[in-house]
Amino acid sequence: MLREIDLIRLLMSYHQEWENNPEAFLELTILISSIDCRCIDSGEVNLEQIMGPKLDNVAKVLMSITTINLVPYKDFIDLKNHAHPTTFLSERLVEVLETIEQSNPSAAVENIINQRTENTVENYFQDKVSEKLFVKLWPYITPVED
Repeated sequence: MLREIDLIRLLMSYHQEWENNPEAFLELTILISSIDCRCIDSGEVNLEQIMGPKLDNVAKVLMSITTINLVPYKDFIDLKNHAHPTTFLSERLVEVLETIEQSNPSAAVENIINQRTENTVENYFQDKVSEKLFVKLWPYITPVED
């Protein structure tokens, strides 16, 4: 199982999609808000909590670290109220998780421990732009990780 921080790093690696597609950006904010709400751990989904102020805060933070194309929406609230999120990012996360799971799980854990990169989640973080975005996002994430 990937840590929450790994999920966020994976989402950052698809920056070209969510920076240029408002509906993908909406999906990104929902996914990160879900992680932040800790709904993944309990298995319970509290849509009111996910779609409330936390979602707006996630969008605000992401829009402060990179340029997001929201056209044809006038702002994030308009996007949230009138758009439907894509499933692109969720599908990519599932593909990565399945790939990692299908590789030898004990070898994957050993690779992570020994900092080797074959068949590990680290293979998906080769994009320098996504790493820079992640570093900019880090100050906002650290309180969640503690």
